Amino acid sequence: MQRKPYAVSMPSSREQRRAEMRAATKQPFTPSAAAMSTRPLTPNGHLHTEAFCLMWYACECGHRERIWNSRDGVTPFGFQCPSCKEPKLRHVNWNLDQYAPKHVPAPGQRVWIDLTRDRALEIARRTVNQVAKGNVPVGTDLNRIADAVYNEGRAPDLVVYGYVEAV
Repeated sequence: MQRKPYAVSMPSSREQRRAEMRAATKQPFTPSAAAMSTRPLTPNGHLHTEAFCLMWYACECGHRERIWNSRDGVTPFGFQCPSCKEPKLRHVNWNLDQYAPKHVPAPGQRVWIDLTRDRALEIARRTVNQVAKGNVPVGTDLNRIADAVYNEGRAPDLVVYGYVEAV
């Protein structure tokens, strides 16, 4: 029996499964709220291993410091070194991370905190100023950049404990 040229062929179940698998691999993974609620907790009862830990960071230039994560959230593996200004300060010696939920930072110690929406807007504005040389997009463009920086409140911010910026 010959097929009619205008007839649409129906994919076999194998073809359908493979097409669905290809489509699924193209979708970015975003865990659902239900999956997040069933996520196993660390031995300390948090979602993230580095929650409330004192962590060592070191740079090739010789700078070393211990930074406290005051939140149940992830922290960057590396960022700009305050000594040499190169982006080479890395989280090192993970086995020396110390769980310290009641740690009180010393004045001048750097601490990871939750990023606020206002601070995300400030970072977005500063970044655009550096890249666009003062041509700051108005309205939604700058807000869209700030939203990406803010990441729905999951992004960390690094502050110096005991430091208040002069106005």
